[in-house]
Amino acid sequence: MQGQQPPDLSNVDLTHAKDIECEECGNRGFRQTMMLKKLSALVSPNGQEAIIPVMAFACDKCGHINKEFEKMDIS
Repeated sequence: MQGQQPPDLSNVDLTHAKDIECEECGNRGFRQTMMLKKLSALVSPNGQEAIIPVMAFACDKCGHINKEFEKMDIS
């Protein structure tokens, strides 16, 4: 999503939106956190192994990261 503007949601009725709950404990509060991914030298653009930080959301109560958040691009 680099270089793109986020969609304008100012006129969206959030009563039609579904709450997202933690897959482990059912909590609905989340905090932004960071996961680290290791990129193999075989697929790295410079041919060297790299550690890549990736933003995610973790449950405020138990710290679990839902599977759908692991695949999100929150840049």
